[in-house]
Amino acid sequence: MLEFSHIVYEVVIWLFLLYGSAVAIIYGWIGVYALGAVIRYKKENTFTDYNIIAVNPNAPTFSLIAPAYNEGMTIVENVRSLLSLYYHNLEIIIVNDGSKDDSMQKLTEAYELESISFFVQGEIETNAIRSIYKSKNPAFKKLIVVDKENGGKADALNVGINVSSGDYLVCIDVDCILEQDAILRLAKPFLEETDKKIIACGGVIRLANNCKIENGKVVDVNMPKTLLGKTQALEYIRAFVLGRMAWSRASGLILISGAFGVFDRKIVLACGGYDRNTVGEDMELVVRMRKYMEEKKEPYEVITIPDPLCWTEVPETKEILKKQRNRWMRGTMETLWKHRKMIFNPKYGKLGMISLPYWLFFEFLGPLIEFLGYIIFIVFLLLGIINWQFSTVLFALVISTGFLYSIYGILVDLVSRQVYTKRKDFLTLIGTAFLEPFYFHPIVVKASIKGFIDYFKKSHSWGEMTRQGFNQSAQHLPFKERVAAILTMSLRTWGVFTIVFSVLFLSGITVEWLWYHYYVSGLNVSEITQDLFMDNLIFMFKLIFGIGIIYLLLNFIKESWAKTVIIVIGLFVIITQYILFLYFSETHQLLGADILNYSKAEIEQNLEHSGMLNFKNFALLGLLLIAVFIPFWLAAKSAFKSMYVGLAFLCIGLAALCIPKDLLKSNDFYHIDKLNQKAAKSKWDYFFNSNTDDFIDEHLK
Repeated sequence: MLEFSHIVYEVVIWLFLLYGSAVAIIYGWIGVYALGAVIRYKKENTFTDYNIIAVNPNAPTFSLIAPAYNEGMTIVENVRSLLSLYYHNLEIIIVNDGSKDDSMQKLTEAYELESISFFVQGEIETNAIRSIYKSKNPAFKKLIVVDKENGGKADALNVGINVSSGDYLVCIDVDCILEQDAILRLAKPFLEETDKKIIACGGVIRLANNCKIENGKVVDVNMPKTLLGKTQALEYIRAFVLGRMAWSRASGLILISGAFGVFDRKIVLACGGYDRNTVGEDMELVVRMRKYMEEKKEPYEVITIPDPLCWTEVPETKEILKKQRNRWMRGTMETLWKHRKMIFNPKYGKLGMISLPYWLFFEFLGPLIEFLGYIIFIVFLLLGIINWQFSTVLFALVISTGFLYSIYGILVDLVSRQVYTKRKDFLTLIGTAFLEPFYFHPIVVKASIKGFIDYFKKSHSWGEMTRQGFNQSAQHLPFKERVAAILTMSLRTWGVFTIVFSVLFLSGITVEWLWYHYYVSGLNVSEITQDLFMDNLIFMFKLIFGIGIIYLLLNFIKESWAKTVIIVIGLFVIITQYILFLYFSETHQLLGADILNYSKAEIEQNLEHSGMLNFKNFALLGLLLIAVFIPFWLAAKSAFKSMYVGLAFLCIGLAALCIPKDLLKSNDFYHIDKLNQKAAKSKWDYFFNSNTDDFIDEHLK
C-alpha cells in the first residue's frame, strides 16, 4: 500500500503532462497559423480602395440589426453613430425589446419617427411586434425602428432578421461603436467569393474603456485604467488576432462575436435564426449554420478579418466579469450538448472532427482540468509525495510559456493593425502579460467553474435545457397515467445513472486486474482474467437490478430521496470495491462475514500491520470519493430522452439473477490453486453473499 500513492502520483503527473503538451502544441500551431493569415491579409488589402465599394450600386445590401433594452441614456447618440457609417446599400434596424424607460420616446423625437404598415418577410417565431417605425425625414431613410414585447437579445435579433431585407445581416450590440468604414471592410470578402460561399464573417473587437469618444467615433485610443481592463485588452488581442485568425485560415472557426458579426441572411433564415433557449446564441447559430452547410454538402467558409472594426466596453469590476464568464461557460456547454452528435462524426468534416472536439477538450474542459489540478496538488502536498524540483521547473515552464505567447500576440498585433500606438501602452501590455496569470486568470477559472455548477443547479439537464421534477408535473394526472409518467421519467434518469455506475465499476475491475498483474506476487493473472471480469460483471448487473428497484419505488414517494439514496449506494459500492481488493492483495484472504467476528481493536491491528492505515491512504480515499461522487451527482441531474436504456439494464440485471453461479466459470478456474481461485472471484460478490448467508443463519433459521 505504501507504493500505491506513488503510483497514483506518477499516473496523474503523466496525464497532466500529456494534456499540457497537447495544449502547448495547439497554441503553437495557432501562433504560426495566425501570423501567416495576418501577413497574407495585409498583403492582399494594403492598396485596396474602399471608396470603389462605397459608391458601387451593385454592392451587396447589408441589414444592420441592433437590439436595445433600456438604453435611453445613450440610444440617440448610438443610432446617430450607426447612421454615419460609410456604405450605400445599408438599412439600420433598431429593435426596442420592450424597454421600460423612455427609449422609444427619445428615438421618436430625435428622428421624427412615425408608425407605418410594414410587410415582415421572415417567419422565425418571436414575441409580438407592437409597431414598426420609419422617419419622416429623408436624411434618416436608412433607419427602421421596431418596438416589440420583451423577449431577450436572441428574440430581438430574430425580429430584426424577420424585418430585414438585405443580403447580409450585421448583428451588433447597440452600445458598440463601429468604425465608419466597418461595413466597407466586411463587404470586400463577400464580393471576392469564389467557389466557397462565405456564410459568416467577423472582425477584431477592441476595448472602448478609457478611450476618448466624440460624435460616436473613437478619436483617442487609451488603455483601460484598471488592471482588470488591461488584462482583457491583452486577452482580446490573443483571442481575435491569434485564435480566430488561425481558425479562420484553417476553416475551423465556430464563433463570431455577438457584439459584431455578419451572416448570410438566407442561411440564417433556413436555420431558424437565433436559439432563444441558450445564453450562447452567437456560437450556437454559427455551429448550426455550419451543420446546415455540411448536410447540404455545399462548400462554405466562416472567416474573420484582422481589422479593428468594433469598440465595446468590457467589465472593470470582478462581479460583472464573473457573471460574463459564467454565462460564456454555460453557453459553451449548451452548444456542445445540443450538437453532441456531430463531435467526432466524420460526416461533418472539420466541424465534427476538429473544431467541436477542440472546444470540448480545451475550451470547455480546460478550466475544469486546471481546477482539478489545484485540488490534486493540495492532496499530494498533504501526502508529502511532491517532487518539488520537478514541480518548480514545470510551474516556471507553464508561466513562461503563457507570458511568451502573450508577447507573441502583441507582436503579431503590431503586424496586423496596431491601435495601441503609444509607447507606454505597449509597455503596459507587456507588464500586464506578466501579471495576468496571477491575477486575471484565477478569476476566469473560478467563474468558469461556477458556470459549470450553475448549469446543473438551475435544472439544465443533459437531455433537456429546463425541466421540472417529474413527480411535480405528474401529480395532477389520473392514477394510471401518473404511475406511467413517474416510471417513464425514473427510467430515463436511471439509464444515465446505470451507465455511469457501470463505467466506474468496470474501471475498478480494470484497476484490480492491473494491480494483481504488477504488484501481487504468486498470481497467474492470465489464467484468472476471464473469471475475474465475468464474475464481477454478473454481480454488477445483479446490483443494478436491486438498486434500480429501490430507486423506482422511492420515486413514488419523493424524487429527491430516490436520487440521494442511489448516490450514497453508488459511492459505497465503488469505494468498497477498491477496499476489498486491496485487502485481498495485502492479506491473500477474502473479506466476508468474518469481519463481524473481529473487534474494533483487532480490525485496526490487522489494518495497521498491513500498512493500510496511514494518512496517505486516507487522503487517497478522499480523492477517490470526490472522483466518484462528481459523476454520480451529474448523472442524478441528467436524463435520457428515452426510458429504454434504463429498462434494458434492469432486464439484463434480472437475467443475471437467473444465471447459475458456476455456469460461466472457465475450465482454467478448476485447475488453478486456491490463491488464484480467490483472486478470480468477485470480492464484492463474496462479501455480499457471505454476510447475507450469515444474517440468514443467525436470524431466520
